[in-house]
Amino acid sequence: MRAVVIKDTSNRDSVGIDAVADPKPRDDEVVVDVKACGINFTDFLSLDGKYQNNPPPPFTPGKDAAGVVSAVGAKVKGFKAGDRVLAHVNHGAMAEKVACPAALACPIPGDVAFDAAAAMGLAYLTAWFALRVRGGLRPGEIVLINGASGGVGLAAVDLAKALGAGTVLAGLTSPAKADPVKAAGADAIVDLSADNLKDSLRDQVAAATAGKSADLVVDMVGGAVFDSALRAIGDEGRIVVVGFASGTIPAVRTNYLLLKNISVVGMTVSAYMKARSAAIAEAQTAIFDLLRAGKIDPHIMKRYRFEDFMAGIKMLENRSIVGKSVLLIGST
Repeated sequence: MRAVVIKDTSNRDSVGIDAVADPKPRDDEVVVDVKACGINFTDFLSLDGKYQNNPPPPFTPGKDAAGVVSAVGAKVKGFKAGDRVLAHVNHGAMAEKVACPAALACPIPGDVAFDAAAAMGLAYLTAWFALRVRGGLRPGEIVLINGASGGVGLAAVDLAKALGAGTVLAGLTSPAKADPVKAAGADAIVDLSADNLKDSLRDQVAAATAGKSADLVVDMVGGAVFDSALRAIGDEGRIVVVGFASGTIPAVRTNYLLLKNISVVGMTVSAYMKARSAAIAEAQTAIFDLLRAGKIDPHIMKRYRFEDFMAGIKMLENRSIVGKSVLLIGST
């Protein structure tokens, strides 16, 4: 089969599509013939060895592969050849075939296209766990999503509205991306590039909510944005730490937490993946149900041919993508 292979994380010229051996399923795995694969920020980080969950080179990047089961391990129950699934893997999805633990293979409904399924993998799972599981989103709450134009951010905007948030505020470091974010359901834009962010973020939240504070913040930016968001949270509010796109990991000033009974929690889908948690399939099924009900959208901005995988990853590096991009690998 063909696969994207990262041979040397210090030399991008070494990355390409190579012929590699077809995967064989272990007893608890299925092999999936890949039709589409989501392109995620982790794939960009993997190029330079900056993703913490990378295996040693050579390896194939890619987290979420939508396709058809072609082989089943001896102990696998519930799947058979020909089943349509979304395979969640630590790496290896950017290939014509990928082996996946059966526990992390999620059925794709017959009326959901492969590209849409791939776009609603890692990004939507991350947003789901941040909002529902770690953030405890309740109907009617005010939610601030920092970093709202990326794949996870736009998914969080989309899901927050679908799950009953009263007001969804989209924090953007580039306000020029406001239109597609509003189209995804954001009620107002918070300019994270504004001067004196320490005060202006809080003031923007208040202006958009008739003087109220945020109940829940999902933060993918870190740095000064995180620090400022703490000042915009109301009593017993929560902030979920998902990433540090700014490149700066903030230190929490616990006096803010004490004064307002604020909760700060972390969230990484990797923990659920490593545990082979049944919550992965449960969340993915709920996400597909919302899609089929017309309540959310995969927000695919760009589809790339397999051979153009690097162009898709570079769009993430350049921050020129709003929402999701998808790699089309096998014929549908």
